[in-house]
Amino acid sequence: MSAVRVRAGRPGDEPAVAALAAALNAEEENERTGLFTPGTVARDFLGERPAGLLLVAEAPDGTLIGYATAHMTYETNYAERGLYIGDLYVAPAHRRRGVGRALMAAAAAAGRERGAAHLWWTARPANAEARAFYRRLGGHGEPVLAFACTEDHFRRLAAEASAP
Repeated sequence: MSAVRVRAGRPGDEPAVAALAAALNAEEENERTGLFTPGTVARDFLGERPAGLLLVAEAPDGTLIGYATAHMTYETNYAERGLYIGDLYVAPAHRRRGVGRALMAAAAAAGRERGAAHLWWTARPANAEARAFYRRLGGHGEPVLAFACTEDHFRRLAAEASAP
């Protein structure tokens, strides 16, 4: 899709990005929806202290058809900075047209501008389409098991640092 344009997210993109994120989470089994709102997009990606990078893919008519989020990371086994892709999503009607690749290329370029030498991301084991796409980008799978400490468990763990 040569007419797609990838750019940094900007004010006014919040409703479309939140809707795309809701679609992503709805496609994934057991994912929560409704938490990533236009307000959280504004606060966490377009505000004064962004949590990371927000890239959007825009169709010729200005409609947002995909997005990616990313943040800087460091991998000691490579001894280098990298960019971790948190979300990558393309609306189903626009898949297999180069939109995802354009978002990943833009993320790689943005990472390189920030001193990154690699991209890192995860894929669900059952998502064969995503795994095949990532391999076409030159990605290679690494056997990892991701963990998340959330909600009450996170709060309790953080509280241990301030306990006497």
